[in-house]
Amino acid sequence: MAKDVPVQLLWTGGWDSTYRLLELLLDKRLPVEPTYLVDSARASASCEIDAMDRIRAALAEQHPDTRALLLPSHLVRVEELERKDEIQRAFDRIASRHRCGNQYAFLSRYCQQRGLDGVELLIERTEHGAYSFLKDDIIETVTPQGYTTHRLRPDCPEADLRTVFGPFALPALTVRKQETVDVARRKGWIDLLALTWFCHSPRGGQPCGLCNPCQYALEQGFGWRIPRRRRTLSTIYRYTLMPLRVRTRQWLRRFRATA
Repeated sequence: MAKDVPVQLLWTGGWDSTYRLLELLLDKRLPVEPTYLVDSARASASCEIDAMDRIRAALAEQHPDTRALLLPSHLVRVEELERKDEIQRAFDRIASRHRCGNQYAFLSRYCQQRGLDGVELLIERTEHGAYSFLKDDIIETVTPQGYTTHRLRPDCPEADLRTVFGPFALPALTVRKQETVDVARRKGWIDLLALTWFCHSPRGGQPCGLCNPCQYALEQGFGWRIPRRRRTLSTIYRYTLMPLRVRTRQWLRRFRATA
């Protein structure tokens, strides 16, 4: 075991990756080297960076020993990554069939460009999203630090999944969001997790209620994090424009994947 080797974590300042950060720092007492991919096209980038700064400061105050364990974050701009057409085409083919966030394509490009393997990516167990199409091709593995995680199996029959998700360790793939809430309450982490950010399109510094992460938050019982007025708009949007938007996006991805 190599417990002095930092865990490579894709940290966004959101609930899932921050919960994982707390597990690694406070439970496993392991050093963590976070990376954040700055997507200039996403209006929430500054909110996510601010959230990570707040969480880092609160951790240092509440748990001083984490100052040495939590290494400086790598901030990498998405537009500076090398273009990898084979990854984008593989992602487009996956996303034409499944509900799947755009970030997986550039996260995979980053790992492959840097020659990184086993970088922790937080995908939780949900009825929709990446879990639904990855779950049947996952195996348990042991990390260099000695703990168990999940990886896409090397002999996964779908080449596109190997191309996009092959570089990642998926430690939360069998965990539901509510389970993390329950554990966080028992361990006293709720105040730290309350500092996280999730909305992709903030309005006046508050969650919009319409973007995919806001929709996921509502599905998973986190509606309390969205202002009441925006929750009402979100309900209307979910049953009117959202299905049309999803179908249009999938059609465009099918077109790109075959072009």
